[in-house]
Amino acid sequence: MKITGSILILILALPACDSVRASQVPDDGVPSASVVDPDFSPGGPYAGPLVIPSISRFRNLPNRMDLEPLILPPDTVLKIDERLVPLFERVLQEATDAELQEVAALSLARVAEEKLADIRGTATALLQVLRSSRNERIRFACAYALAAGNVEAAAPELIQLASKRSDDQRLLIEPALARWKVQSAVDLWRPRLTDPDISDVSFRLAAEGLTALNDAASLEPLRQIVADSSADFGMRMSAAKAVAILNPDQAFAAAEQHTDGSVQDRLLAIALLDNTKTESHAPTARLCDDRSDSIAAAAWQQLYRRSPELLVNQLPTGCTHRSAQVRIAAARVIEVFPNAERTEWLHQLLSDVHIEVRNVARAMLVIVAEETPDLREQIVGLAGDALQPDSKDWQGIEQALILLGQLKATQFSQQCIPLLDYPRDEVSISAAWLIHLFPDESVREAVLSTIRKTDELLSNPGLPHGESALKQSFLIQYGGLVRMREIQPILETKFSKTDPGGTPVRTAAMWALGMLFEKNPVPELAATFAGRIKDRAGVPPEYLPVRRMSVMALGLMRSVESIPVVQEAYASDSPESMIPGTARWVLPMLGQPAPAEIPPIEKFVGGWRINVAEGPK
Repeated sequence: MKITGSILILILALPACDSVRASQVPDDGVPSASVVDPDFSPGGPYAGPLVIPSISRFRNLPNRMDLEPLILPPDTVLKIDERLVPLFERVLQEATDAELQEVAALSLARVAEEKLADIRGTATALLQVLRSSRNERIRFACAYALAAGNVEAAAPELIQLASKRSDDQRLLIEPALARWKVQSAVDLWRPRLTDPDISDVSFRLAAEGLTALNDAASLEPLRQIVADSSADFGMRMSAAKAVAILNPDQAFAAAEQHTDGSVQDRLLAIALLDNTKTESHAPTARLCDDRSDSIAAAAWQQLYRRSPELLVNQLPTGCTHRSAQVRIAAARVIEVFPNAERTEWLHQLLSDVHIEVRNVARAMLVIVAEETPDLREQIVGLAGDALQPDSKDWQGIEQALILLGQLKATQFSQQCIPLLDYPRDEVSISAAWLIHLFPDESVREAVLSTIRKTDELLSNPGLPHGESALKQSFLIQYGGLVRMREIQPILETKFSKTDPGGTPVRTAAMWALGMLFEKNPVPELAATFAGRIKDRAGVPPEYLPVRRMSVMALGLMRSVESIPVVQEAYASDSPESMIPGTARWVLPMLGQPAPAEIPPIEKFVGGWRINVAEGPK
């Protein structure tokens, strides 16, 4: 049967299954809740792992209610109908319409690029069409699929095509030749080194390919390009990087000619010095003091990779350098070579104006405190000293609060109380977060007062309240952890979808109510939670986080009468909402056997221009 036409829908009665796993579970060592302790009762200082984003903001700090227990969303499995790859192959071979053939080959390339299936079984068809077709678009599409599918047998055809293609097409097929280390590709790449009309991109691909082949014969033309001040700078940089790998001795000698030149020359020098020759480290270190920020940053970053000990004496300059990239490199060097003085410099970087600098500094302080116990007390003390409500250094206070949380420094709740009224949300919310991580009874009355004051603020639409709902959410969780009965009337108002605190406050309120009535299944309250859980069709339906924490609240209350509604939540709700996972964890708390583990979420990848049609039902 021949396939013709510009639109194709083919019916094939085969099962759908080809898939690749795309895990949503972070690879951070955080254990998932699996065994339910019948006496489970959150409280006291949090001692478990904390996953803080590399760029931490007050909006993404972890909640206690999400950490105990830690219930992760199920994995997501990306799938394609297993009939698609054979269909694409068949269309490629049998279609008489050029557009269909091209789309079929590009579809196979996409399957390979996105790692949705192994297309190596279609290599014979792709090679046959590539060799026989006179349509250049079809031939390139086949070549692209073969490169993406890692079919090394296609190397001769890829070389032939790459010699005639544009930069954007070469970018899709030539990296495969370098990856496969195809020796015959030297004849494709060497001529480009001396071609006066070659583009920057094609030159770079050639330099990278010849470097992958360790092609000594290309060294001299590459050196000439580096030395040619009239050549395109991008080409000179590509050549310098190649020379540094191919011959470190010659790269070191060539670098000397550029270290006192223009900014471009000095950047070339740094690229040439990025080699395995230890003598290259000293001139790189001298460039760390360069008057150009771009040169200094490149030198610092390179020397940190190659020989960080040479940067130790330059740390006072690096920590105060104009370039944020230099300050980041300095922070990383301190982590490798910490001492008391350098730790103080690292602490000062918590106040840096650049958000990445202060976040990297905090991350380095965490590592130093964990790996160098003698410095931990100093790190904690400096962070504690930063918690000054009259200070205008909100950046430093915010990072200090997060740092103290990461280091499990439980003794700063009293100092956090004045910060709850700090004019910047970054500080007031982070202070509430630290308080709720390590609930201290000594601040109970102060927190209670703030909860009441904040509730009034949120309830008054005429007053500005910024992100006060997030602060209130953390403080309500504190109230649950210390079993603060006084806030029960406030919490019960949060059953309303129109509560001005919104989802963060309402979700925390559900959890906190469960804590207040822990092991005390009051029927009226359990029925109200059940109403929130069942509200799937309201206008609007109840918000998923509120429903999920209502399920958890029933477990905390040990509401055995609520078993049917929890079972329904396990069976009916979307796994992505984490409601079934929460229900699965709660049911053993109610005396029920744990139901089956939540299976991975299967998501079919769409957007194909050629599709399999469903048969008649």
